[in-house]
Amino acid sequence: MTFVFLHGSGCTNNVWAHQVSFFNNSVALNFPGHPDGEVLCDVKSIAHWVLNTVEQEDLTDVVLVGHSLGSAVAMQAALLASSESTTFDSSRLKALVLIGAGAKLKVMPQLLTSLATLIEEGGAFPDYLLASNQQLQEPLRTEVNSAIINNGAAVMLKDFTACDNFDVMQEIGSITLPVQLIVGNKDIMTPVKYSEFLLGQLPNAKLNIIENGTHMVFAEQHATVNGCIQEFVNGLT
Repeated sequence: MTFVFLHGSGCTNNVWAHQVSFFNNSVALNFPGHPDGEVLCDVKSIAHWVLNTVEQEDLTDVVLVGHSLGSAVAMQAALLASSESTTFDSSRLKALVLIGAGAKLKVMPQLLTSLATLIEEGGAFPDYLLASNQQLQEPLRTEVNSAIINNGAAVMLKDFTACDNFDVMQEIGSITLPVQLIVGNKDIMTPVKYSEFLLGQLPNAKLNIIENGTHMVFAEQHATVNGCIQEFVNGLT
């Protein structure tokens, strides 16, 4: 089993520090432009990039573990992998773990507007974009926040826009891979109802709701979340 971890908007792979140190055969990717290279502006493009990376690295029995934007990328990658329009060997993918996920990820219009204005005016990176990391323990909180600030507001805006344009509500039921859904019961950004919708649509899914978990539940309550993931993969054949 190979774990491939996919981060959320504006982040880098360092958000997965507690997972990479726990699971053997794991790799946490930095999406293009986070911070190196050109940012990809839609979920489908990022998903193609992930599948290409899996092929280039010759990874097999892959469990894609995505958070927020990363969960959208994981779902899109699974859809692309099973599509007749791709040459990707779908047998490389074993399962999905979707944390703070949604079949649609609409972003508040005023957030997109305020970010665009901030970039245009060259303002400092706003603290409100780091609010979801408040429950993280140090030193991870500072490391994650520093990486987000280093990536910059323009990267965050492009990621949020990619989320805003993401919608697989009609296709999601065609994903037959085993799926583990994980969400915190205090997640405001991707509330429990989003995961419950996915549970109802995905033919081979299970859901764990983490008490007192917020949007960054996997980093806040890493032992609990790692346990959920481990139990899930132990049940894979």
